[in-house]
Amino acid sequence: MEIVGHRGACGYAPENTLKSFSRAIDMGCQRVEMDIQVSKDRVPVIMHDERVDRTTGGKGLVGELTLAELKSLDAGDGERIPTLEEVIELCRGKIALQIELKAKNSPALVAALVERRTGSDSLVVTSFDLALLRQFAALLPPVPLGLLNRDANLDMIATAVENRHRWICPRFDIATQPLVAAAHGSGLLVYVYHVIERRLASQFMDWGVDAIGTDFPDLLSGASSARPHGPR
Repeated sequence: MEIVGHRGACGYAPENTLKSFSRAIDMGCQRVEMDIQVSKDRVPVIMHDERVDRTTGGKGLVGELTLAELKSLDAGDGERIPTLEEVIELCRGKIALQIELKAKNSPALVAALVERRTGSDSLVVTSFDLALLRQFAALLPPVPLGLLNRDANLDMIATAVENRHRWICPRFDIATQPLVAAAHGSGLLVYVYHVIERRLASQFMDWGVDAIGTDFPDLLSGASSARPHGPR
């Protein structure tokens, strides 16, 4: 089972920062997950929310601030908001990437940068927005995709098969052993996200889940580091 560092190792460092991604690399993650927003001057940046208020000392919408304005903000522990290009460079040859598309104008910008700077064999692209995944698929068909989902009523397997996705991505509280088995029977991989308890991580490993997303990459190790930032 692969361990995917959620927003880096955000249980130990400010989320979606180079410090957090470096920590995930050091902790042995197989992939590092990040969220994409787009600055006013059309640069893909790593930020979960549409606004900068929660994770920085600033205020306002990411899409209404230039890259220079975003870079002036403290993203925690003196870290700055990184660009996607900076994260690609940091992770090159060290760890695979998992990119979550959030901004409506992100697919083309991300696809162009990925095509220029990295390969499809070390990348997974996810989103809660099926339309964004379809836009990205039209630009870079080889990249494996997955629809993030927290709705137990959605037929995840049928949706994935219909859209030629490689992954189903249920939140931890709607993942079940029959779902995992059915997904594998349909040739799909299973990524379960927001796994922050050792008991659940062990359970998902027993079920044969292919990857989990966690704030705490040492969840299944014998030792646990101090957790100054806590779960997101």
